[in-house]
Amino acid sequence: MSGLTDRFLRYARINTASDSSSSTSPSTARQIEFLRLLEVELSELGMEDIELDEKGTLYASLPGEGSGDTVIGLLAHVDTSPDAPGENVNPILHRNWDGMPIELCEGVVILPSQTTDMLRYAGGTIITSDGTTLLGADDKAGVAIIMEILETLIKSSDKAVPPLRIAFTTDEEVGRGMDNFDPARFGADFAYTVDGGSVGKIDTQTFNAWSADWKIKGREVHPGSAEGIMVNALRVLTDIVSSLPPEEMPENSSGSEGYYYPLSISSVTSEGNLKMILRDFTSEGMTSRIETMRSLEKWIKVKYPGAEISLEMSEQYMNPGEILKQDRRPVEFALRATGKMGLQPEESSIRGGTDGSRLSFMGVPTVNLPTGGELFHSRNEWIAEQGLELSYGIVLETLRIWGTQ
Repeated sequence: MSGLTDRFLRYARINTASDSSSSTSPSTARQIEFLRLLEVELSELGMEDIELDEKGTLYASLPGEGSGDTVIGLLAHVDTSPDAPGENVNPILHRNWDGMPIELCEGVVILPSQTTDMLRYAGGTIITSDGTTLLGADDKAGVAIIMEILETLIKSSDKAVPPLRIAFTTDEEVGRGMDNFDPARFGADFAYTVDGGSVGKIDTQTFNAWSADWKIKGREVHPGSAEGIMVNALRVLTDIVSSLPPEEMPENSSGSEGYYYPLSISSVTSEGNLKMILRDFTSEGMTSRIETMRSLEKWIKVKYPGAEISLEMSEQYMNPGEILKQDRRPVEFALRATGKMGLQPEESSIRGGTDGSRLSFMGVPTVNLPTGGELFHSRNEWIAEQGLELSYGIVLETLRIWGTQ
């Protein structure tokens, strides 16, 4: 087992799930505990300018010895998704994997046919959870890759890389990774998030993302005498969900198609809440989705005049594609590094978002690099040991190319 794999397994066992219902920053104390562990490890490596701020961002620096003076940042987030259990993660190594479905406990089955890149690693080692939790490769893999690269560079006589700025962030999975981030403190000219999936893909576009939160106040009365009096908030909310176009749900969309995603409903007769997210790759498409929500709000108010209905929408992040067009070097160098690793490079769009989506609009154009895993946010999550190693190589080669400029 490689040192990188060993490091990833050690990190994966630590519960760092974020919590969207929490008002604290970071949303869970366990994220700070993991950051303190990383702070100690960075200090032991000999990193400079180490600072863990109270809001949950860990910064560090490494002087470069390359010929260029462009400062490059590397980022990964320490939290894991709250969409699946994250406590007591028990990583399982499936060595000499035969390419067949992997059966875990509790009826969890990982089907290669439902992944993009899994069969690439037939004969190698696939890492999963035991099926009771997610694995946490999103983004413990990115954290492990960055830490392993730093150790490699510090211990190596070949330090021909640019000046590096490192940041480990919290609450990315609940859309708050950049809420308290300080780009000036970070000090990078360009950056890379190590938060992607299949090796070979260099993510230069993400969704535009908005949240939509519905709040309904109904009227409760005994159902035996409810005629003309009761207003059922739960019925209003289910009517909203059923009014959404089914072909534009996550389970029915792919590629460059956007979607409406009802995340959760919490309701009784007297009051209820519906949380949704809207996703689209183009600003025009997102504008149309926002208008659809407002039109739906007007229609629901007409249909249920006895209910108090409010809809709050807010922007979460934007597609950094337009920003990255202004200076193509971060993209081109990553594509070139991917080719050096013997892979077919592909500039791609990620059907999600990263901290880099917002960071690009904060003045630091940011590209997303792979980690070698798939099916994140679920008990079916997996990552390949070879995928980890290839991703490590892509990041390191990208830095070396920058060091020659």
